[in-house]
Amino acid sequence: MRASWLVASLWFALVGSPAFAGEALEPQVAEIERLGATANWRQTADNIQALSPRLEALSREQRQRVEFVRLRMLALSGDESGAIQGLSALLQDSPLPAALRVRAYSTAISVAANVEQWVRAFTWLDEALGYLDEAPEESARLLGVASYVYSLVGETGKARELAMRELSLVEERGDGHGRCMALTHIATAEELSRRFRDAEHWHRRQIEACTRAGDMVFAANGKYGVGRMLAAQGLHGEALRWFGQALAEYEKAGYAAGQWDSRQALAGSLIDSGRDLDRAGKLLTDILRYYRGRNADSAVAETEGLLARLAEKRGEFAEALAHYKKAAPATATATATATASAESEARERRLAFLQVQFDTRLKEQQIALLQAEKELATLQVTAAERRQWLLWGGIGGLLLAAILLTALLRHTALERRRYRWQSEHDGLTRLYNYQQVHKLGEAAFAAARKRGRPFTAIVADVDRFKGVNDHFGHAAGDETLRSLGTWIAEVVGDGGIAGRSGGDEFMILVEGDASHAEALLQRLRERIEPITVFGRTVHFSISSGICEASEQARTLEQLVHEADQALYRAKHAGRNRVVRAGGDEPRKSGPASLVVVGSGIDFGRHASERCLSEIREAERVFCLVNPMALAMISSLRPDAINLGLHYAPGKDRRETYREIDERIMTEVRAGKRVCAVFYGHPGVFADVPHAVVRKARAEGIPARMEPGISAEACLYADLGLDPGRRGVQSMEATHFLVYDRRIDSAGLVLLWQVALAGDLTCARFHAEREGLKALVDKLLRWYPPDHEVILYEAAWLPIEQPRMERLALRELPDAKYAEYTTLVIPPLGRLEKDTTAGLLRQSAAEGRSASTH
Repeated sequence: MRASWLVASLWFALVGSPAFAGEALEPQVAEIERLGATANWRQTADNIQALSPRLEALSREQRQRVEFVRLRMLALSGDESGAIQGLSALLQDSPLPAALRVRAYSTAISVAANVEQWVRAFTWLDEALGYLDEAPEESARLLGVASYVYSLVGETGKARELAMRELSLVEERGDGHGRCMALTHIATAEELSRRFRDAEHWHRRQIEACTRAGDMVFAANGKYGVGRMLAAQGLHGEALRWFGQALAEYEKAGYAAGQWDSRQALAGSLIDSGRDLDRAGKLLTDILRYYRGRNADSAVAETEGLLARLAEKRGEFAEALAHYKKAAPATATATATATASAESEARERRLAFLQVQFDTRLKEQQIALLQAEKELATLQVTAAERRQWLLWGGIGGLLLAAILLTALLRHTALERRRYRWQSEHDGLTRLYNYQQVHKLGEAAFAAARKRGRPFTAIVADVDRFKGVNDHFGHAAGDETLRSLGTWIAEVVGDGGIAGRSGGDEFMILVEGDASHAEALLQRLRERIEPITVFGRTVHFSISSGICEASEQARTLEQLVHEADQALYRAKHAGRNRVVRAGGDEPRKSGPASLVVVGSGIDFGRHASERCLSEIREAERVFCLVNPMALAMISSLRPDAINLGLHYAPGKDRRETYREIDERIMTEVRAGKRVCAVFYGHPGVFADVPHAVVRKARAEGIPARMEPGISAEACLYADLGLDPGRRGVQSMEATHFLVYDRRIDSAGLVLLWQVALAGDLTCARFHAEREGLKALVDKLLRWYPPDHEVILYEAAWLPIEQPRMERLALRELPDAKYAEYTTLVIPPLGRLEKDTTAGLLRQSAAEGRSASTH
């Protein structure tokens, strides 16, 4: 009510006031302008409210200045729509002083860009450029807002260039607040270019300049920016302090959007650093409530994602999954809203951007001419003629761009359909892939339960498929899967959902009872026939497990799991058969055994067929691997047990190892065939695998270890190092630090788990500067401080790149570390020949010669 009354009062005053200025009220107007840049927006609004009864005594220009401050405060309070509407009305008011008009345009452009009203922002930018000849002193301000718009549309190089020009102009004039804004624009451009260290440097300069200028909002923005850049570099401990300062200053300034952004960033860094997770949870709960109240679907999805990461950090994986599921609908809603206007908005935004590029290039020439006003008169005619030619050229360019954009949109739509098909189907069998089967299956299962219809899951795989690959080659294996996929598609048709789960395993979901599923499988088994590859005939059969939905299997995951268990029963009962879950077929267990296998570093590329076979055939599967490998193994064996749950912050790792050891041996002693999967090579820098193999063998139980690709093998490949050239010393970092180990600096040296150097508690998972400093001090006995070393981390996924950061030895305490970071120390100096060994050979030869005389 107060804001509406104030707008009405201001408008009445603008229309009916006398033309002369209210000189007595000028100090109050100037104070309102000062508070608009330095104080909380509520304090500024209170001063405007206090002045409202005397609006008629103000001059027209004074009322316009007050109205501009009010609209800027309205935007800061979070009402961007009201601010844009009011600024549009103010810009239509005439006469409006040129300098004030350019300032109003600058604010309006920034607010419109913030809410992604690109056409309006570009239109206003073009209009504002036309007033610079009347207010050349505002050229720096307009350069700054142009830089901000260029940053938001992705032209960060141009944005940085404009912001640097803005900085040069304001420093020449000694404009403190202008310097604050210019540094903000440079930092924004660097941040969007992902040059995080450079952006951090500019944000720190922004803080200093904006604090000196008294601008609370942009000083807080600078601190928020420093925190974001530190977090992007993995320095979450430092980032927390900056986010806390930014939040406090945003609250003091009353800037709502900044407060919620800071709280969300603060919660993210608390999660990533593992500190005060309870506080992170409380923050995220409040944030989620706020964004749901504003129907901000994208922000809700992002917050749900942070809550899922928090649950994962706490080891609460069921809760994490629940949050991920909640995030999915919000993401889908935001995506649907964006997609609805994507086609038309994309064209408008691109056309507007091309127009502003054209007009901006022309106006930039005008800005340069304003700096040399003596030449302006002689160039006006030439500039007008050039504008006409450029206008026609621009129209032609826009038409060409429209044609190209239409063709591009058509091509993009076709490519999108193709990529979507590829993302949903298996490339070899052309059936649905695992993710799509589950997605469609969830919907079909829910629909069947709603209608009270029976629903059945079938899990099938090829019998002794490894033997097909081993005896006939992988081409025969591929043709077997391809043919089976074709027959499954023919038999299932539109009567169910069929897909390849992975490897030689297939999943079929049908609306019908178990008898209906058995009849379908019978038709499939009758359809299977030998295939011929390279002149060799391959005979094969399939085993299948069936489970019909019941009170014991009330979710799709339970249904598939039970069908998978029935498949294992079919395998153990002799293969080439169908077994129904809950049937009477006995599951024959072999004698107890233990096999320890290595997942490799990148499971998708490194896991051997032997490793996969052991995982499938075991009665119990234990995993201590990275999250990506765990997800892949769980797709093969949903009943796989995650040993990583035994770890906890502050918990002694030796206690964890004892618990894992006991967990594995309990199942082995119970007579089960156990497969334990460990990250990388299971016997390298790993106590538990060797311990359980020794214990099993000592108790007369068959036990063996299958090798895997280790981080050391990846290191030699990625860094191009051959240990045969100079030899290699490979040690755990704390072992080297604690014991009297000596370095052969002429050879390659590898120090593992360098982040945990000096940790004798076995409870730490992060790097500490003191331990790293002690490690460097010891290494300085053999190497100079500037000797180049390498921090190495192998890639977990094919799409990732390994970390191979080169730095000087003395810089190690300040570097970034993961728990698995390896320190690689290249050789120093040349190899020296062992002259003593040569003399010994010569002495032996002389001895033999003397014995013959």
